[in-house]
Amino acid sequence: MCEANVYINRASGEELLMEKVDRIVPGEDQTVFLENIFGERKVVKARIREMELVHHRVVLDEIREESHTVHEEIWLEPSTDHGHFHEGEQVRLKLFKGSNMKPGHHAHFADLKAFVAGSGGVKELHFHDHHGSCELVLGEENDGLLQLWAEENENGQRRLASVLVEVGHHHHHALKPAGLDLEIFPTDYSHARMGESYEIQVLQQGKPLAGVEVRATFAGTHQKDYPHRLTTNEEGKVRLFLTSRGNYLFSVSVDDLTSTFTLVKSF
Repeated sequence: MCEANVYINRASGEELLMEKVDRIVPGEDQTVFLENIFGERKVVKARIREMELVHHRVVLDEIREESHTVHEEIWLEPSTDHGHFHEGEQVRLKLFKGSNMKPGHHAHFADLKAFVAGSGGVKELHFHDHHGSCELVLGEENDGLLQLWAEENENGQRRLASVLVEVGHHHHHALKPAGLDLEIFPTDYSHARMGESYEIQVLQQGKPLAGVEVRATFAGTHQKDYPHRLTTNEEGKVRLFLTSRGNYLFSVSVDDLTSTFTLVKSF
């Protein structure tokens, strides 16, 4: 007999949640997946508090959703599933607007600009409407590691979005920040892998910004609020342990300016 009864602590007290549970899987979004010997399944917003396996008893603490400030932001993502573009492949990126990596419906963009920096210097790009999506198209004659960023100014609210895009298999480690007013930049470019830590630095007009909150999320999150909130150290840096597949998004807000950085992952 390896199954257990699962109880949950709620505001009203402890109550039986599911009987004869033989599978418990903690999730990324502070959720717990339960399955019992009868094939019943549940996903609850909770954390494991206590496991008394001798008595076939598991106790969870309910996690209640708290109100949070919604920071509207923009972010860029490459239109590819494998994390990079091959040589000769047309480079396309989509611009999104929303919060917590959840695009808003019928998002409206105002006063947009976009730029790309590569071996040929910095040049301005132009957005295109593609079946209702806001896209950047760089064509097929690209190579190496490209830095792209977009800017929006809407009624005094400024938004920045940056991303690194790899074309081919050239690795350029001597990357420098673009010099944006508020910028999130990786401390050392490398392929991001699940199960490893990734470090970024927040810069304000080129100088490290200490003590600022960095919100971090990932594609496909079911959580309403950002799953991770970190605070930069004296060098403006934070590290995040990557536990999910797909792209991650880092976001910082200072006064009327919100800046994001998309970490592109191939898996």
